[in-house]
Amino acid sequence: MSRLRWVAVGCLVLVVLAVVGVALFGPLLAGAPEQIVGLPYSGPSPASPLGTDNSGRDVLDRVLAGGRPLVVVPVVATVLATLLGLLLGLAGGYFAGVVDTVVSRLDYVLLGLPPVLILLVLLHGWGYSATTMTAVVVLTGTPFVSRVTRAETLRAVEDGYVVAAYATGDSHLSVIFREILPNIIRPVLADFGTRLAIAVTLTAAAGFLGFGSGGPNWGAMISENVEGIRLTPWGVAVPAVLLGVMTVAANLGIDRLVGRVLR
Repeated sequence: MSRLRWVAVGCLVLVVLAVVGVALFGPLLAGAPEQIVGLPYSGPSPASPLGTDNSGRDVLDRVLAGGRPLVVVPVVATVLATLLGLLLGLAGGYFAGVVDTVVSRLDYVLLGLPPVLILLVLLHGWGYSATTMTAVVVLTGTPFVSRVTRAETLRAVEDGYVVAAYATGDSHLSVIFREILPNIIRPVLADFGTRLAIAVTLTAAAGFLGFGSGGPNWGAMISENVEGIRLTPWGVAVPAVLLGVMTVAANLGIDRLVGRVLR
């Protein structure tokens, strides 16, 4: 049974690497994703293995070219949200008082706003861009990271090793980054997978809702081709499956990885 489990894990890893590889390196292999190569919603053919989309463009070329924004932007934005939330949570949990009150109020305000509302407001106000999507992910993810970090910090400041650091005259920065941070980093990193999965979903949702720079995007492809799904399903099915694998992998894969590395 253990052997079968390792085989299953190995297959899952290969699938995830394949999806990430398509997203990152697919644009190098894509032909001309904006070129019209046939009639709309044409079926698969030797020239277009996955058929054509609603405008007669090659689905395979657009799949290859449409994944990179859904990897690069969510990863960068989630890293920024995690770093910012980590700093805010450490400050609030360690210094308490006015600092904790300000951080907590800011968290409550952002947590009270639905992520989709933040997404729509910023997209309508600033337009679709990597900067806008990064801002959406940072605003929606930071308060969650901050709350997790604050809770762990409040627990850590009561532990003996922190009290001992105080007694030896260590500075606040030394206590925070040398004593507290290494002991609370695991739950924060474990939460990173969830934040990344949500970031991928929000970035794909922007394309699905019709926002975009005009280039290929897996989320936008689902929205564009859903009307012709009975004629040729590949323009919807392929990007949907790739998005699903990427989202699940971001959540479960990183959680497992953190667990093994920090065990």
